[in-house]
Amino acid sequence: MRVMGIVLAIAACGPTPTRPNGADDGDDDQPTSDAPTPPADTMTCGAQSENIGVVNLGDPPDLLVVLDRSGSMSSPVPTFPPTFTPKWTIMKNGLNTVVAARDDQIKFGLMEFPSDDNCASDASVEVPIGLGSAPAVASYFQTRSPNGNTPAHTALTQALAHFNTIPVNSAGRYVLFATDGLPNCGGAAQDQASDAETVAAVTALANAGIPTYVLGFGSFADPTILNQAAIAGLKPKPGNTKYYEASNAAELDAAFQAIAGGVIVPSCSYQLASVPPVPDDVTVTMNGAVVPRSPSHTDGWDYHPDAMTITFFGSYCASIQAGAMTNVSFVYGCPGPVIE
Repeated sequence: MRVMGIVLAIAACGPTPTRPNGADDGDDDQPTSDAPTPPADTMTCGAQSENIGVVNLGDPPDLLVVLDRSGSMSSPVPTFPPTFTPKWTIMKNGLNTVVAARDDQIKFGLMEFPSDDNCASDASVEVPIGLGSAPAVASYFQTRSPNGNTPAHTALTQALAHFNTIPVNSAGRYVLFATDGLPNCGGAAQDQASDAETVAAVTALANAGIPTYVLGFGSFADPTILNQAAIAGLKPKPGNTKYYEASNAAELDAAFQAIAGGVIVPSCSYQLASVPPVPDDVTVTMNGAVVPRSPSHTDGWDYHPDAMTITFFGSYCASIQAGAMTNVSFVYGCPGPVIE
């Protein structure tokens, strides 16, 4: 299970508390009334509220980070005014941050390239794919530093080989290809560009049901290869530039957050912390718009599969999964519409 960013509030529409007959209210000029409290349905709905816990019941997807540790990662990003922080340090900080924030929502893993200090790449992973990967990722960066060339095509090929050795995750399998340079190590002598081979490796991953996010960190004189790889990976960024680009720490953090958010497809089921007092006397809204209850589970919400779980169906579920909804409100004491 993973906690999601949708806020679910529960609000009561009940009688206003009154003092016992004869109690001192601090105003001797105003006698205490014995009049009965108006019924709930004549009062304002949502006058009282409290937050309750909500847990997304969907399963976490796999995300294997295929990370460039070539020698150029030891240099700073060319900027004006100049900065002297190595790209490797910025990458370390950015990855540590996103993995720590999402490691109960995404099964992170990490594979480096090159695996030696030249052009090698193997199918072993530095961090196995799984939940709670933040300590392992942090430990990796404590013992590794940049060196070698950029055998991106062999690393991506090995990423597919590794996925073929572990069970298929029905919640999704993804690669994050993060690089600061153009791929090389092609040809028999490993001394040529490997643009076509890199795109072919990304295409093979996509054909196996493993989309690839492409992240370019630094400045690229010719971003053509990264655009082609992003399109082949089936996860292009909207706009003219199809890969996620970053030239500083803030842009890198934003790219990581966008990618991590993209692989998390919210579940349409949410677990309540407590059962509503009158389950049939409720109103549910999404972003302020009332959602009808749908006992037939066609288009709306219902308690499913039990009274502790709210599930959305039809277009409402689709809106959640598309990220179009950010707030859900659940109000009792106020009956909402019901459709069959």
